[in-house]
Amino acid sequence: MNAYERYIAADPKHCRVCKAPFTAGKSAITKEFTGELYAFCSDACIAEFEEDPEKYVQFPDDEVVE
Repeated sequence: MNAYERYIAADPKHCRVCKAPFTAGKSAITKEFTGELYAFCSDACIAEFEEDPEKYVQFPDDEVVE
């Protein structure tokens, strides 16, 4: 399964940063990080995510992010 297929399967309902819900009138903006797609509601949330992505993404204990 590629990153897009995993994203669709996860069916995100909220912005990764501010937790705003996605509705029929508000679609998600996606950003790739470590081979995965994440959903955001605005460019401002993407910018905040890019400042400290590990704050918003949980990794398994044995996975190292470089």
